[in-house]
Amino acid sequence: MLMDMAKKILEGRYACNHCLGRQFAQLLSGLTNEERGRAIRTALAMEYKLKPFSIDAANFHGYDFRTKKTAPVQPKKCAVCGDVFLGLGKLGKEAVEKLGRIDYRTIMVSTRLPASLVSREEELWEEVGIECCEPLKSELNREFGKLLLSMLEGKEFDEKTPNVIVVLDVEKGGTRIEINPLFIFGKYKKLVRGIPQTKWEMYKETVEDIIARPVMKSTRGTEHAMHAMGREDIDARCLDWRPFVFEVSHPEKRDLDLKKITEEINRTKKVEVSGLRFSDKRMAVRIKSLQPDKTYRALVRFDKPVDGLSALRKIKIIKQQTPTRVMHRRADKTRTKIVKAIAWKRISPKKYEFIIKGQAGLYIKELITGDGGRTRPSVSEVLNTPAKVAELDVIRIHVRNSELKE
Repeated sequence: MLMDMAKKILEGRYACNHCLGRQFAQLLSGLTNEERGRAIRTALAMEYKLKPFSIDAANFHGYDFRTKKTAPVQPKKCAVCGDVFLGLGKLGKEAVEKLGRIDYRTIMVSTRLPASLVSREEELWEEVGIECCEPLKSELNREFGKLLLSMLEGKEFDEKTPNVIVVLDVEKGGTRIEINPLFIFGKYKKLVRGIPQTKWEMYKETVEDIIARPVMKSTRGTEHAMHAMGREDIDARCLDWRPFVFEVSHPEKRDLDLKKITEEINRTKKVEVSGLRFSDKRMAVRIKSLQPDKTYRALVRFDKPVDGLSALRKIKIIKQQTPTRVMHRRADKTRTKIVKAIAWKRISPKKYEFIIKGQAGLYIKELITGDGGRTRPSVSEVLNTPAKVAELDVIRIHVRNSELKE
């Protein structure tokens, strides 16, 4: 059965040892496809009592199994892969030279095949079946990866989260390097009011900008993005540690002194970071998906003196229509949120300090003001006295450490 299939593969075409052996990849374990193809070719030469030169991959072309005649002909390119494996050594040197300009530890190989090669391989499968075969792309990824690792010292292969991807472009006959983003996990506090968390044309400086300066200087990356667990208002401080993942695109350098970067950020006195560590995209996705409760401190001013605030303890279930102040960037819908705890301290007859713990997504300013009836119930409605928030701080983000582990 195996020899009949091998003859069928070789009749009327020249297939190199890689492409011959690859059709039997799930058989004869422990061998490379090239070794597997050579063994099959040798067995065929022995069966048909061919001259020794016929054992060579190049000289099996021209043998007709029906007439049992062979002629020494000049080798042609492999009818399946076009002899792509013969050029891997040169392409490996090219890739290593390009990698020499980049700071990385792990690599992965990706192969781009021209449509003509894919078509030729599919035609062969239609003739001989696909029960035992391995695709050309899979073998090229593996063999080129092994070649690169033999030429690179101290590097590792990583199929999931490599630092760089070496792209083997068979159609163009070259290689290119794709540098994967660098991800840094950390936590920040925003110590001043008046700056947004992320890029905003209206503001000259953001939390993201302050973190980006030393990071981008060290990595020499091209772009950056900040993925944080929620956000605070521009005029609010964040006095508890808010988890975030900072993403750097196309970093030329990955071996960073995170302690030095932490010190440089913290010297600004505007933003403070801690716990910086290298991370990955999965953590960035997780950070964005978590929705922990938050506790706020709100300094509230009433239009007239108020007393007897005990009725506020009845505020539990809140219906909030999208606040007027964010309608330009949020869908207009009504959300149900929960006030989990509320306490207050009298500062003067018209000024109180509130401590409010709420479900993620609860708009605290509107909980106080009522936003013209778009939030109900509200502190203003229950006390029948208009109120506004003079100062707002996030003082606790209720996230468990177990949720932040890699």
